[in-house]
Amino acid sequence: MELHSFQLPNVSISICRRVEWSIKSSADGRGLDPLNNSSDGRTRLIKTIQTLQIRLNARIRDLRKDLPRKFLFLLLGFYCATAFATVIGQTGDWDILSAALAVAVVEGIGALMYKASVPLLDRFRNLIAMVNYWKAGLALGLFLDSFKYETRLD
Repeated sequence: MELHSFQLPNVSISICRRVEWSIKSSADGRGLDPLNNSSDGRTRLIKTIQTLQIRLNARIRDLRKDLPRKFLFLLLGFYCATAFATVIGQTGDWDILSAALAVAVVEGIGALMYKASVPLLDRFRNLIAMVNYWKAGLALGLFLDSFKYETRLD
């Protein structure tokens, strides 16, 4: 019970009101959601798991589409990174310029890939996605190549 008191000039009024609490249960199969009127007997947890499973399966299907081509572009980027680091690293004079060129290429591809929809670029969306895999291979290759070291025996 909930007790409310009101103070008026020279008069004190107390109002006693009974507060009822509704107890919700998912034992009847409807769940705790009052808008859920389905009688399929599934709980919210099962529905959430099934929705997650459907989304995960759709994502895996999207990743598996053109998988050999994606893998080829990733390896091609890795190879280009190794060649890039080997050729440019021979002289040592062009390190800053080559690093700036690599950053410009990576950022340019990223800007094309994640830019808002531009009607001109929509026709080349698949090609831009493949070049993005090449970029990922290039970045991975340059990252792994940075761990190489030279031992000198003097």
